[in-house]
Amino acid sequence: MTSRRFFLQSLALGALAPVGTHAAPRGRTSMYLAFTSFAVRMLQGRDIMKTSAAALNSQTFLELCRSFGASGAQIDFSQVPVEDSSALAVIRSAYERAGVEVEVSIPSRYLETPEAFAEAASVAAALGAKRARVALLSGRRYESFDSRAAWDAFASKWRDTLPRMRAEFNRHKLPIGIENHKDWLAPELVTLLKSIDSPFVGACVDFGNNIALLEDPDETMELLTPYAVTTHLKDMAIRRTELGFELSEVPLGQGFLPLERYVNALGRTKPAVPFCLEMITRDPLVVPYKSDKYWVGFDASARDAARIRRFEDRVLSKQSQRPLPRTTGVTADNQVAAEDENVRASVQYAIDVLKLGAH
Repeated sequence: MTSRRFFLQSLALGALAPVGTHAAPRGRTSMYLAFTSFAVRMLQGRDIMKTSAAALNSQTFLELCRSFGASGAQIDFSQVPVEDSSALAVIRSAYERAGVEVEVSIPSRYLETPEAFAEAASVAAALGAKRARVALLSGRRYESFDSRAAWDAFASKWRDTLPRMRAEFNRHKLPIGIENHKDWLAPELVTLLKSIDSPFVGACVDFGNNIALLEDPDETMELLTPYAVTTHLKDMAIRRTELGFELSEVPLGQGFLPLERYVNALGRTKPAVPFCLEMITRDPLVVPYKSDKYWVGFDASARDAARIRRFEDRVLSKQSQRPLPRTTGVTADNQVAAEDENVRASVQYAIDVLKLGAH
C-alpha cells in the first residue's frame, strides 16, 4: 500500500517533472482530458491494455491538463492512493485550486458487490468527482474470448450482477457511465442499461470504439447518446488490410467522423454531459474481421453478410489515403512530442470548430 509520505513526495516530484515542450492551444476548452490521452508517457508506445495509469501520477496529469487548457480530468483509480483519505484530500485541493474538475475511471470489480461500490463511491466523493466511467471488459471482444461460451459467461455475469446492484447505485447517487469498450455492441449495451434501470447508470459514449466491432458510428451515437453520462470524444482514421482493417485515433478533425454533428446532437440531448478527449497516440489497432477467430464472441446476426457489406460501404469506404500514424520505431522523445501535438491540435479544433471553448 502506498504510504502517505511516499505519495506526497511523488506529488512534489511530479510538480517538477517536465510535461513537454508543446505550444499551448489558443484559449481554454470546456473539454476534459482522459488519462489515456497521455498513453505515451504511461507506456512509451506499448499496448495501452497492458499497463497501469499509475505511471502518470495525478500531479503530472494535472499539470498536463492545465497546460493544454482543459477544464476537467478523467483520473484513473490507479493514479491515486485510494486507501488514504488525507492524500485524496490533497489531490482534490490541487485540482480545485487549478479549476480542473474531476471524474474518475474505476475498475469494473467495484460494481460487483455493495461493499466494493461503497468504497468506490467514497473515493470518488473524496476527490470531488462528479461522475465515474467504467469499462466492463479490459480488453477487446475479438481478442479476449476464445469461444462463444466464454463471451456468454462474461455477458451473463454482468447481466445478472448489475441489476442486482440497482439499490446500491441509487443509494450512493454516483453517476456511472459504462463505456462501449470494444465489448458491447450498442444495442447490447442499451439492453443492459435498460435492465439496470437506474437514473445513475448510463453510458460513457466512446465515439470510435465500436468501429472495431463493425458498427457504423452513426448507429453507435444514435443509440447511446440518450444514455450518456460522460464521453470519450475522438476522431478515427481507417485503412483496409488483407485480413480486415487497421484503426487509429487521430487528432480531432483529421479523421472521418462527423464530429460537429455528433457533438451538436449530444449537446442538445444531454447538455450537462462533458466531452472528454481521448486521443491515444499509439500504433493502429488491427481488426482482422475476415478471420474466423475474430467472430467467436459474436452471434450469427453480427456476421450477417449484408451487415458486413453495409459497414464496408459506409465506413471502410472512408479509408485514409495516407499511412496511419505509428509509434513503433519512433524515439521516446519524438513519441512524447507527437503525443503533445496530437492533444494540442485536438484541443484547438475543439475550441475553433466544435465550439467547446470554456465559458
